[in-house]
Amino acid sequence: MPMMAEHLFHILVGLTDTYMANHLKNDAAAGASAVGTVSFFLWFFGLVISSIGTGATALIARAKGARHRSLANGVCGQAITAAILIGLVVAIPTYLGSDYLISLTGLEGSAPQLAQSYLSMLCIAVPFCTLMFVANSCLRGAGDTLTPALSMIFVDLVNVFLTFSLTRGAFGFPEMGFKGIALGTTIAYISGGILLFGVLVAGRGGIRLHLHRLPPQWLTLKRILRIGIPSGVESLLLWLAQFAILHLINRMDVTNRVPSAHSNAIRIEAFSYMVGFAIATAAATMVGQSLGANDPRRATRSAYLCYAVGGGFMTFCGLLFILFSQPVSRWIAPDPVIASYTAQCLFITGFCQAGFASAIIFGGALRGAGDTLAVMILNLSSIFFIRFLGVVIVTQYLHGSLAAIWLVLSFELLCRGTFLYGRFLQGKWRHVKV
Repeated sequence: MPMMAEHLFHILVGLTDTYMANHLKNDAAAGASAVGTVSFFLWFFGLVISSIGTGATALIARAKGARHRSLANGVCGQAITAAILIGLVVAIPTYLGSDYLISLTGLEGSAPQLAQSYLSMLCIAVPFCTLMFVANSCLRGAGDTLTPALSMIFVDLVNVFLTFSLTRGAFGFPEMGFKGIALGTTIAYISGGILLFGVLVAGRGGIRLHLHRLPPQWLTLKRILRIGIPSGVESLLLWLAQFAILHLINRMDVTNRVPSAHSNAIRIEAFSYMVGFAIATAAATMVGQSLGANDPRRATRSAYLCYAVGGGFMTFCGLLFILFSQPVSRWIAPDPVIASYTAQCLFITGFCQAGFASAIIFGGALRGAGDTLAVMILNLSSIFFIRFLGVVIVTQYLHGSLAAIWLVLSFELLCRGTFLYGRFLQGKWRHVKV
C-alpha cells in the first residue's frame, strides 16, 4: 500500500508536467512532445542505476530473512557509494552532449530546443536522483516500504507545487513557462537525494548507513553486481529499443501531434502499470525474504497473491481505458486531433493490461529470487524480436498509424507476460544462489 501511494503520486507528477505542457500559451504540442521525450531520459537515469538497486534489494532481503543485520548494512553502504559515482559518471557526459542526444530523438520544430534546455538542467540533479533510487531499494529490501514511500511523496508534492507555480507564476513565483517544468523537477530530485541520505544515516527501516561502510569493498560490490548486472543490461537494452521506437514516432508528424498523443497515452496508462510496479516491488521483497528464511512455499504464495492484487487492479484499469478513453483524452489535451490519437492508444492498451501485469509482477518475483539472467533473456527476446521489429515493420514498410504501433506494443506485452509466467512455473528460481 505505501508503494501504491508512492506510485500514484509519481503519476500525479507526470500528469502535472503533461497537463502544464499541453496548456502552455505558446507551442503546446512542442512542449508536450519535449516533456514526453525527456521522460525517456529520466527513465534512462533510473535504468542505469537499476543494476545496483536490484542487487541491493535481493542481498538485503536475503540478509534480513537470515537475520544478518551487519551484512545488510554493509550492502547498503556499498550501494550508496556506487549510486553517487554512477550518477556523476552519467550526468557529466549527458550535460556535455545534450544537444547531440536530443537530436537523436527525431523531434521536429521548436521541441528539440525545449527538450535540450530541460535535459541540461536535469543533469544537475542526476547524482541526487541515483542516490535516491538506490536508497529506496535498500529500504525496500529491508522490508520497509513506508519510509521510502513517504519520502517520495514529499518529493512529488514539491515537484507538483514548484512545477505549477513556476510555470504559471503562481504564489509569488516568477512565470517561467516551459522552464518552470524543468526547474521544479530538478529542485525536487535534489531535495529527495538529500532527504533519503539523511533517512539512511538515521537508521530508519531496520537498516542503517554507517559512513565507514562507504569506502569500496570489492567483495560486496561483486555480489551486488553479479545479481544486478543482468537486470541493468536488460534495462539498458530495453531503453535503447524504446528510444528507437520513440525516434520513429517523433518523426511521424512535424506538427508534434502524434508524439504528443503517444506521450499523453503513456502518462494516462501509468495509472495502471505504476501500481503494477508497486506490487512487483512487494513481490521481490517477499520472495527474497522467504527464500532467505528457507521457505520456498511462502515465496510462491507471495508471488501469486501479488499477481492477484496487481493483476486484478491493472485488468480493472484496462476496462476503464476501453470505456472512458475519449473523455480522459480530451481533458488532458484540448487539441481535438491529439485527443483523438490519445483515445485510440488507450482503447488498444486496455486489452493487454492482464498480460502486462504478469510481465511486471512475475518478473519482479523472479528478480527478488536473484533469477535476473533468465528475466533478462526473456525480456530482451520479446522486446527486440516482437516489439522493436514489429514497430519497424509497421512504420517503415507498412506506413502504419500510431494506433497500429500501439497494437504491436500491446501484443508484445501479452507475449512477454506469458514468457515470464512460464519461467516462474518452471520453479528454477527457488534454487538460485546469491
